[in-house]
Amino acid sequence: MLSFRQLLAQNRNYRYMWAGQVVSEIGDHFNNIAVFSLALAITKSGLVVSGIMLSRAIPAVLAGPIAGVLLDRLNRKQVMIASDLIRGVVALGFILCLHRRETWLIYLFSALLMFASPFFTSGRSAILPTIASKEELHTANSLTQTTQWTTITIGTFAAGASVMKFGYEWAFVLNALSFLFSAACISRLLPRGPAEPPGPPERSALRFSRHALQRVGALVSPFSR
Repeated sequence: MLSFRQLLAQNRNYRYMWAGQVVSEIGDHFNNIAVFSLALAITKSGLVVSGIMLSRAIPAVLAGPIAGVLLDRLNRKQVMIASDLIRGVVALGFILCLHRRETWLIYLFSALLMFASPFFTSGRSAILPTIASKEELHTANSLTQTTQWTTITIGTFAAGASVMKFGYEWAFVLNALSFLFSAACISRLLPRGPAEPPGPPERSALRFSRHALQRVGALVSPFSR
């Protein structure tokens, strides 16, 4: 089996996708820390935090089947780029919450951000077999999962320190920039080998819904302890 270093050195497409994953997932935690701490600062209510978690989880689950169908029928690379660009705009929208300080805005932007996320994360899982050979696929899956949990640790620590020192606005801007970086990385992917045959929409929808649930769990896990 290839090592992580060998995979990144010899597979250009995966290297770009992995770089985008690292930056965007760290950016996710900047958003998480900033949003939850802002909500507590405004309302002093744990119930509001629970509401924000629900406003993130429910849209992500609802978007899973829709993402599955669209990713089966449309160009997956373009869907992923669109997801990143939309999330970049939404991430900047959180800055409005600093000035108006209304909780419904936090709920709204949280829901929009998480609704757009499965279109990217599910797309990444779907295109992985098309950018990695059979010999590389096991290592690629392992590195993708390892990176996801590593960025939770790095992103949460970096986000907490950044929010404390530079404030909420800086965290939201960095989150938006991370999505733009990810979109740029995905745009550099080149065709490799035959396209993955589309699966039945029903099966894809279930798969992507499950992936969306796992993604939501990773995003909120630092706050569930």
